[in-house]
Amino acid sequence: MPHIRSIALAALLAASSMGAAHAGGLEANGYNWDLLFDPGTYVGKGTVTRVIIDHDITSLAAPGLGTVATSSNRTYYNFAAKGDLFDNASCLVSAQNPWGSGTDRLLTYAAATGQSARERIWSNDLGLTCAYGFAVGPGSLSIIGGISAQSLNYEALVPALLPGPTLGTRPVELDGNGFGWRIGAAYEVPEIALRVSAVYNAAINYDLSGTFAGALPAAASVTTPQTFEVKAQSGIAPGWLVLGGIKWVDWSVVDALTVTTPGPTLTTVLNYEDGWTVSAGVGHQLTEDLTILAGLVWDKGTSRQNGAGILANGTQADRWGANLGAAYKPSENFELSGGVSYSMIEAGTNALGETWDTGSVLAFSFSAKASF
Repeated sequence: MPHIRSIALAALLAASSMGAAHAGGLEANGYNWDLLFDPGTYVGKGTVTRVIIDHDITSLAAPGLGTVATSSNRTYYNFAAKGDLFDNASCLVSAQNPWGSGTDRLLTYAAATGQSARERIWSNDLGLTCAYGFAVGPGSLSIIGGISAQSLNYEALVPALLPGPTLGTRPVELDGNGFGWRIGAAYEVPEIALRVSAVYNAAINYDLSGTFAGALPAAASVTTPQTFEVKAQSGIAPGWLVLGGIKWVDWSVVDALTVTTPGPTLTTVLNYEDGWTVSAGVGHQLTEDLTILAGLVWDKGTSRQNGAGILANGTQADRWGANLGAAYKPSENFELSGGVSYSMIEAGTNALGETWDTGSVLAFSFSAKASF
C-alpha cells in the first residue's frame, strides 16, 4: 500500500490524541486509526494521555455550598500494531479508550437534585482495521474497513438514607459488550505529502447489566454514537506541512441513561445535541530527527441550550484550545513523541441553576513507536 512519509505524522498523532478529551463530556480519545498510514512495513506504537480538568460547578439555588460538582482527571491509552500484508494492503490491530467520563458531586447537593454523587464511564475498544490501495491519477486511493469488539462500564454512587438515619450512598455497577464497524477512504499523493481521509464509525448498542446496592439486579440500554471524521494534510514548502480536520459525533442519540432495578428507577437526563470538532495546524521538520507541530482546536459543546444560551442539562459548553507536539527519532527505527494541549471551557449556566466560570483542560501525551 502506498504511504505518505509525512514530516509531522508522529507529532500530529501526539497532539490529536488529546484533542477530544474535555470536561464533563463522554468522549475520551475518540477513535484513532492513523497508524494505518505509517510508511513502515511493520509498526508498533503506544500512547498514554493524562488529562487534568479544572471545571468547578456552583449552584445559584445553594450559593452557600460552594463547589457542588467537579470533573475528574483521567488517563487514556492507545496501543496499536500495523503490518503491510502485501504491496497494496495493510492491517491495523488496536486497543484504545474511545469513550469515558467522570463527575463528582457534593453528597447533599446530589441528594437534593436527584443526581448521583459520583459517576464514572469508561470503555475499551479492540479493533481490526484494514486498507486496500490502488493507483488513481497522480496518487493512490485506499478503501478502509474494520470491525471492533467494545466494552462499556458504568459506575455510580446514588444518594440514599441509610439506617440511623444518615445520608449515604448505594452503588450502581453495570457493564456490557457490543460490536461495531467502520468504513472509509483515503487519497494520497506522496510527492506533495498530500493525504485526505474520511472514516465513518457506526453506532454501538449496549445492553448493560449489573447490580444496585450490591445485590439487587440492575440493567440499562445505551448507544455510543456514530461518528464521521475527515482529515487532510499537504506539504506547502520543503519541510513544512499544513493539516486540518473536522469531526461529527451523533451525541443527540444519547438523551438519558435509565437504570432499572427491582426498586427505584434511576435516570440521568443528558439531553445532548450533536457535537462538532474542528482542528487545524502546521508542522515543521527542524532537523532530520526532530519535527514539531502546533495547532488550534474548537470543540462544540454538546449540552442542548435555549435561545438565551442557558443549557438544558449538563455543563458541556464550547471549548477552545491549542496544542504543541514534537517527535524525535534517536534511531532510524525508533521514535519518541509527545505533546501538550491547553483548552478553555466557556463559562455558562444551565436550567438546574448550576453555573461555572471559564474552566480549563490541560493534557499531556507521550508516545513510543518502533518500526521495521
